[in-house]
Amino acid sequence: MTIDTIFYDINHIKKCLISLFVSQYWQTFTENINQCFNTVLFMKKKILYTLLAVVILVAILFAFNQEKATQMVVDFGMALTSSVKHRDPSTEKAKFELTTEAFTKAFKDNAVEANKLYINQTVLLTGDVTNISGVTISLNNIACNIDSTEVPKLKDLKIGTKIKVQGLVVGYNDLMEEIALAQCTIK
Repeated sequence: MTIDTIFYDINHIKKCLISLFVSQYWQTFTENINQCFNTVLFMKKKILYTLLAVVILVAILFAFNQEKATQMVVDFGMALTSSVKHRDPSTEKAKFELTTEAFTKAFKDNAVEANKLYINQTVLLTGDVTNISGVTISLNNIACNIDSTEVPKLKDLKIGTKIKVQGLVVGYNDLMEEIALAQCTIK
């Protein structure tokens, strides 16, 4: 689907709507309604088929390389939802250097204040790896989404290893008591 096709479809719908208001005879009026309805359905089908094709392509990529597909989806989501200029936390000096225990305690004690203090800030955390799942490292209840440039380092990482992770704090889920970091690098 090209931009020209979309503009053609939009212009066609516009003409249909104009002809609805200009029609003087009932028969022409009903024919125009049917024509407009068919055009809208056709456009909805095009959009649906395009979305379906994208989902199928992502599923195929995911079947062959789960880590890369997961990272692509996360990066795409970050790009769509980012309201600030793209940052690279790995090049920034960490505003806070903490242990995972102290960082977790700050959120458990007062989530509102911790959100104000840490959200969208670069932190350097020290702690033990408790889980590795795809491109996410867990340090107890802290989920660190590893930057795509750091993924090869995950192969050498073992559960129980003490590491330093630098990343951008993106959120806190108070129900699960989980803190999320993005664009993390292993120091």
